[in-house]
Amino acid sequence: MRKEIFVEGEYYHIYNRGVDKRLIFLDDRDRIRFVNTLYVLNNFEDIPSNFDVVMLHPKEILIPRSPMIEFVAGCLMSNHYHIVVKALYDDAISKFLHKFGISYTMYFNKRIQRSGALFESTFKARHIDRDEYARYITKYVHFNPYALFQTKSGIELMNALISYPWSTLSDYVGEKSNFSHIVDSGFRDNVLDMDDNEYRKYCLEVLKDGDFQT
Repeated sequence: MRKEIFVEGEYYHIYNRGVDKRLIFLDDRDRIRFVNTLYVLNNFEDIPSNFDVVMLHPKEILIPRSPMIEFVAGCLMSNHYHIVVKALYDDAISKFLHKFGISYTMYFNKRIQRSGALFESTFKARHIDRDEYARYITKYVHFNPYALFQTKSGIELMNALISYPWSTLSDYVGEKSNFSHIVDSGFRDNVLDMDDNEYRKYCLEVLKDGDFQT
């Protein structure tokens, strides 16, 4: 586990990628498993063996726990991920992501019958300690799929990014994503000081200025 302390009430950009840049998501089932593991391990005791994490069933066997983190933004790509989280108590992020990393690695290795580390190293983290960085990091995370849509421009590009189901951009502009059951709007509302319409306008301005390539 990491040595540094993640401070209660502070926000952090967390990211990691597959060892040797390998794929960590083969299909949408893996992505659903990843997102639902974030949800279950944060809100309930350790996952029982007879619980289906993809279908979130049967929920009645889960024992509630006090959340460790607040999830506020994220994006999944084929060989890496970005999430933005708030620590709900000191060092909660280290403890949560250590447990989370073991769970997802065990699932993935069992699925494809491999062994060993799945991720490149211990996750990377950057403290979001300035308003400028808070605004930059949501742009960076939400525009990460840009390369998938680089033949598009303007509103067409914006709509494609919003439609990407493995990013919280759609949640930030008042729509739904595959993160909608875990994402908290407090970062957008209180830290960025924007509502969904204002955030949409902000993204359109970024696209107009061309300051969006990651």
